[in-house]
Amino acid sequence: MANGAGKNKATIAAEPPKAVLGRTEAVPVVEPANRRVLAVLIADIMALLVAELLAALWLPVLSGAPLVGRVFDDYTRTPFGSLLTVVLIVPWSIFVLYGFGLYRRSARSIGGAGSSEALRGLTAVSVATWSLAVVLLFAQGDDRSLGFLILFWAIATVAVPTARWAARKAVWKGTSYSERTVIVGAGAVGHLLAEKIGKHPEYNVRLVGFLDDGEPVGTSSAPVPVVGHLVDLDRVIDEYQIKRVIIAFSRARHQQILNLVRTCAEHGVRVNIVPRLFEILSSRTGIDDVEGIPLLDVASVEMGRFNTMVKRIFDVIVGGLFTLIALPLLGLLAVLIKLDSRGPVFFCQERMGHGGKVFRIIKLRSMHAGAEGRRLELASLNEYSGPMFKIKRDPRVTRVGRLLRKWSLDELPQLLNVMKGEMSLVGPRPLRVEEARQCRGWTKKRLDITPGITGLWQVLGRNDIPFDEMVKLDYMYVTGWTLGWDIKILVETVPAVLAKRGAY
Repeated sequence: MANGAGKNKATIAAEPPKAVLGRTEAVPVVEPANRRVLAVLIADIMALLVAELLAALWLPVLSGAPLVGRVFDDYTRTPFGSLLTVVLIVPWSIFVLYGFGLYRRSARSIGGAGSSEALRGLTAVSVATWSLAVVLLFAQGDDRSLGFLILFWAIATVAVPTARWAARKAVWKGTSYSERTVIVGAGAVGHLLAEKIGKHPEYNVRLVGFLDDGEPVGTSSAPVPVVGHLVDLDRVIDEYQIKRVIIAFSRARHQQILNLVRTCAEHGVRVNIVPRLFEILSSRTGIDDVEGIPLLDVASVEMGRFNTMVKRIFDVIVGGLFTLIALPLLGLLAVLIKLDSRGPVFFCQERMGHGGKVFRIIKLRSMHAGAEGRRLELASLNEYSGPMFKIKRDPRVTRVGRLLRKWSLDELPQLLNVMKGEMSLVGPRPLRVEEARQCRGWTKKRLDITPGITGLWQVLGRNDIPFDEMVKLDYMYVTGWTLGWDIKILVETVPAVLAKRGAY
């Protein structure tokens, strides 16, 4: 079994429920899908009602404000503006959210409903609000509701994702709602998948074990054993109350896999399949169709002049806003660094950027002065694979430095690199010059795009991800870039930082 395949025992259940084994009493199978959908639906309704109420309450205040007062003035002549708007906005928004597929029982992915669903929710709320505005404006000539809808939309885009997150946190984290899962295929890919699932308790997946014809039942390192052969799927589903089956490079023949999937369908069990060549596929991979035969589209996106310009404009606008927000915090951190240890506030180091151009990255100093000179001395303590140098309990790190690294605050000055055009908000990790020179062949594709403060590596686990896997993620990002993907990664960076995944 791959190293660490069963590290997180809290998410692994190698034994079937006791009552099921003994067959002494009936144990109801908990089906959480309906409750999950109901919880999110209630959260959406409450968030939309709050947005509607706050919009109505704030209108009189904004009607007297300079510049924006004219937009809201006509609306306040009647207590709630257009009664039709007030009556329709919430049910219409729920209908559009449903139309976007956000209330499907099967909509939950193995990673739970994360930032991608939140972004879909934002899109749905925006479509609902502005489509209603268009109908009222052109169909009835009613412009009195425009101010109300602007406020409603602004509040709802914050309230709806927040409410959905709270609902997931409150309902989906319960152990009774976890999905008991088996992996078909006990090879290297299956064990790698088990290891990654074990690192993410937030997935709420209880891994029972493997099904594989090539391994005797009961083998493999506990607590992830081989619990059966392929013909045992019916028994395993019933005995272990399985809710999800993942097919990961099994040795089974094509017809056997089809039979497995059909068996799962008969039991109402979700099925995931790890695709061949998964190393070059990303979440942005499209699907074409040729008379019912799905084709994965892995066409590379070239970072031409237009895409480069779009990415740069986004960096300047959003990066400039982030810089203004971060300035007071940077001032406070600078004082703490100076009080904690001798040396400069900032640490600059040469990194390789776009097209192999070398630049000096700016970070808050998290180590004692002269720490770079001790790198060879501590080389034997390196805990990271590949050319990068990382030590979890690095003796060179200062007290304040540990705090900075824990919350990734030492990266804040890189916003200045973004404004200078040397870095982007999102992109491959900028490597030291000697590290970058060890990237050859297809891995040099990472130099085709400007390096970023955050990226797939940081979001998916940072230092917990080996160097070889990191450059694969960089390749996926560069060849599949979209502005929407950048926005998604920025959103996912926040929970990744708060969870301190791989931060040291």
